[in-house]
Amino acid sequence: MPGRPVASLTDDLDRRLLGLLHDDGRLSVNELANQANISRANAYSRLQRLRDTGVIEGFTVRVDPRKVGMDVAALVLVGIEQRSWRDMATEVLALPGIEYLAFTTGGFDFVLLVRVPDVETLRDVVLEGLQSMPAVRNTQTVFILDEFRR
Repeated sequence: MPGRPVASLTDDLDRRLLGLLHDDGRLSVNELANQANISRANAYSRLQRLRDTGVIEGFTVRVDPRKVGMDVAALVLVGIEQRSWRDMATEVLALPGIEYLAFTTGGFDFVLLVRVPDVETLRDVVLEGLQSMPAVRNTQTVFILDEFRR
């Protein structure tokens, strides 16, 4: 129903658990319970509920891109033909180096985070990959000079 607030899937304790897992996704249930000051059974059941409801989508490893040869990072803003946005995500995500895609509002229709080994590869992604797609009207590339993560 439009305008009606959606019930939250989490409470303060869930958010505390999520924060602890965000800082260290390898925490055991015992350690998670200890750091959150709750019982192991409570931690386990909450963790399982967060997974079952899709709040936690999975666990992953954060990699330093430069240490694996991905020395160039850029945000690529893309303008497309308006009726083609539904079909674009799959096609764009198939390009090399695309780490993230988000549909946006404003002057561009989506933004990409691209990580590649060198400028030549970025050029190929933008000019030969994106610009060759019939629905792409224009692009703007912004190089990332430095990054900070929580």
